[in-house]
Amino acid sequence: MSRLFPDARDYRTVALPLSAEKRDRIEERTGEEILPGQREEYQYYEMLNRDGVVIGYTQAVTQRGEFGAIEFVFGMDTTHTINTIYIQRARERDRTFRQDEFLETFVGLGIEGIDTLEDPAGEDATIATTGVTVGVRKALVSFEELVLAD
Repeated sequence: MSRLFPDARDYRTVALPLSAEKRDRIEERTGEEILPGQREEYQYYEMLNRDGVVIGYTQAVTQRGEFGAIEFVFGMDTTHTINTIYIQRARERDRTFRQDEFLETFVGLGIEGIDTLEDPAGEDATIATTGVTVGVRKALVSFEELVLAD
């Protein structure tokens, strides 16, 4: 996680229960089903400076690809804007979703307008680029619904 927040000295894992009502709301907003294994609990990390003050948030996301799971991680600053994103693990043959040019399109994205986020690859979209896009959308909507709304 120091890759996302070099100034962080520690982190705190936050696990929140995901009620059926909230799950339905997230699925309605994203137009996507929350995957098995993610339906009961939502987890993110608060990144802490040396004084224990939150300096950002990290989300580790798993989404379906064509050849298995795509795992990626992104950081958000305290204004809930993505500042860094990287692919942690995937078995996809397609490499478009791993390219910096694609991933950097998510940097600067925040909660505003997340409901209408489209695959930035546009006409060149692949199962993997769409998987990352859906994962980012679900993670940000979940954060808004479960962390910011309460």
